[in-house]
Amino acid sequence: MSRLNLSDMEPRPSFYSGGDVLDYLLNLKRIDRKDGLLVTWYHAANSKNDMEEALKADIMALESDVTLEGYNTPNETEKPIMAHPPVIYSDNTLQNWLTTVLRLSDKVIKLDFKNIKTVGPSLDILLKTSSELNIDRPVWLNADILKGPNVPIDIAKFPNCTLSPGWTTLYLAHFPNKTYTQRMVEEMHSLVGNLPQQITFPVRAVMVKPAWTHLSWLLSQSKRYSLTLWQGKTDPVTVEDLLFIRNNSKPEQIYYDLYEPILQDNKIIGVKVFFLSV
Repeated sequence: MSRLNLSDMEPRPSFYSGGDVLDYLLNLKRIDRKDGLLVTWYHAANSKNDMEEALKADIMALESDVTLEGYNTPNETEKPIMAHPPVIYSDNTLQNWLTTVLRLSDKVIKLDFKNIKTVGPSLDILLKTSSELNIDRPVWLNADILKGPNVPIDIAKFPNCTLSPGWTTLYLAHFPNKTYTQRMVEEMHSLVGNLPQQITFPVRAVMVKPAWTHLSWLLSQSKRYSLTLWQGKTDPVTVEDLLFIRNNSKPEQIYYDLYEPILQDNKIIGVKVFFLSV
């Protein structure tokens, strides 16, 4: 019997946890075309108060940080909580966050795992939740895996998701040309290329233009691939950088997880963008 070719598989509906974000938002009539620039994000919706504010906000996707309670202290537990280290305690658990968001909204879910130890217990909770509630919208799972031992996300536990595997990075203004290399993107492709999921690679926006030859090669390897541009608070991302990326890619290949001022400047592209940064 010949192996099943992934390209021959029937497409699944976008209204499920492994669906395409742009297809999902099109179905909801929240966007009018497949363009990653149109997706609006709410960040760090971690505490109960921040989560409630995010649920009331007119945005499309919630990004929240997941770590273990008391991470890296003698009080560490295996309970995933919603917090961004160095904060390691929270009034909100992953279980409560998922249940609340699923019951009270139709917003896309992005979980950002702040350390590898958090991934396993979190996937157990996702699996348990999916057996009790219908996860009827795309779920992104983000973790930095390179440099790292291997892909930390055990996809057998919760395969119906979009993976967001990234590289650990450090931007140094004195060395602006230190960026992603062909070897790095080839190594990443070798790790995830045979997986069936949608995959969006989080890349530091300030490093993308000088690495475009390599990143565009990565995009060309699969129709399931996209990039999510992210920005450190002090990273000098310019409109010119974003215009270069946009002019050299397809609108559905790039998501823009950036701070408000740079996206407001990006109205020059002809797309009106609203963004909430917390």
